[in-house]
Amino acid sequence: MPDVDTLIQNYLEGSLTETEAAELHALIQASPDIGERLLQHLELDALLRATRPMVPKVISFPALLPKPRFGFAALAGAAAAAATVTFLISSILGRPLEPEKTTSSVAVLTRGVHLVWESPPIAPGTPLTPGWLRFASGIAQIEFYSGARVLIEGPAAIELLSSSEANCIRGKLSANVPPQAIGFRIRTPKGTIVDLGTEFGLEVDGGVAAVHVFKGEVELHRASAALQSLKEGQAMELALASKVVPANAASFASLGEIDARSALSERSQFEEWRSTGTRLNGQEGLRLRFDFQDDHEARTLRNAASGKGAIPDGSIVGASWTQGRWPGKQALEFRNVSDRVRLSVPGETKALSLAVWVRIHGLDRALNSLFMSEGWKDRRVHWQITRDGEVRLGVAGQGNQAHRDYDTPVFFTPERLGRWTHLAVVFDPERGEVRHYADGKRLATHRLHDASPLKIGTAELGNWNENRGPQNGNGNGVAIRHLSGAMDEFALWDRALGDLEVGALAR
Repeated sequence: MPDVDTLIQNYLEGSLTETEAAELHALIQASPDIGERLLQHLELDALLRATRPMVPKVISFPALLPKPRFGFAALAGAAAAAATVTFLISSILGRPLEPEKTTSSVAVLTRGVHLVWESPPIAPGTPLTPGWLRFASGIAQIEFYSGARVLIEGPAAIELLSSSEANCIRGKLSANVPPQAIGFRIRTPKGTIVDLGTEFGLEVDGGVAAVHVFKGEVELHRASAALQSLKEGQAMELALASKVVPANAASFASLGEIDARSALSERSQFEEWRSTGTRLNGQEGLRLRFDFQDDHEARTLRNAASGKGAIPDGSIVGASWTQGRWPGKQALEFRNVSDRVRLSVPGETKALSLAVWVRIHGLDRALNSLFMSEGWKDRRVHWQITRDGEVRLGVAGQGNQAHRDYDTPVFFTPERLGRWTHLAVVFDPERGEVRHYADGKRLATHRLHDASPLKIGTAELGNWNENRGPQNGNGNGVAIRHLSGAMDEFALWDRALGDLEVGALAR
């Protein structure tokens, strides 16, 4: 009988017989590792094909497969035929081929200073889909995917139409349009401004619209009027009989101004956080609070909680320091399989609340750890994020009882990655429920399956240790669940927080 490598080679060359296909199928079912080897060969084969000058570059796996040398009916019992083996392996390994994810976003809110929203509030760093943005005061900086950058001063109402077009019915804005974004346009009630590679200002107030060109040139398109060009240093109202007047750049917000306001706002938020944290450290039931404002050389996280039964400091393994939510605020970045913070929570707890500020870079694994007890038995706790973007609290059963997972709907979509998010989960035996929160708002509520006390024990932030004894027990290694992201605050209570308390933490 041919060995595994020969079967794989025959498959790649299109010379696999019906008998060999059945043998390969049986081997994959008996040992998924062989399926992994075949997938690795398929990936290598794809790379080799892509680098051969006489072979068309084909990306999708099905197109790389050799044409079957025998009919489907003849292989109905073998199922590992060349035309279907990729699907078979994916099914066995639990890795079905999925269509690419899509996004409808057209811009991103890069900065916001003292924004008072009239429409639903949006955090800086959020990708923006077509729709209205309305705020009563403050300054917003929006970067369109075309490359155009716009500063908007409130009160303002602007509708995003596409990656290169917007509609402004109220507000004052200044736009910087680089060469690659030429053609960027803004509609107003009085006409449309089409940019030709420039910097310009626009003010819309009470049905009056005026445009000021700081650099370059724009075109003015108005109903019942000829197209008109407006050049550097010129300004004009978008009315039929308007005259050209000198532009006034000083009346519009500049990048330098938003830089200064942003720095002042961030400093204010940081100082407010420090003051709030001092009060929070003495809060009832708080057993652990890492603020991540520690000496880089010590490689420990100080537990700032001052209540009784405080938990010892945490030990940093591998993770590196980076900037947190604001300049001066520290965070730990988790990137490698080794990165984690080790800690110990002794005894039992009837109720439990966990809260963290986290920035998720990617969901690279099936399960991505936030905070997880070592091992998985006897009421241990696992708080993590699934590859699909659900936040999960897993609680192990007692003895031989089954564990229970409490999941949220999908929350971490691609648009939410890369920005700071506040997450919290509450295990509340008195109300008989588990509650999940995101950015201070309740995300999901589940009825408790088992309200008996929890036993956290030794645990880790951003990773997991299976704890199967010397040499990890069976020698097969530990499941990889490390986090790809950063944390800059974590807290644990032995009581159930309410909605208002969680909301205050997120602010």
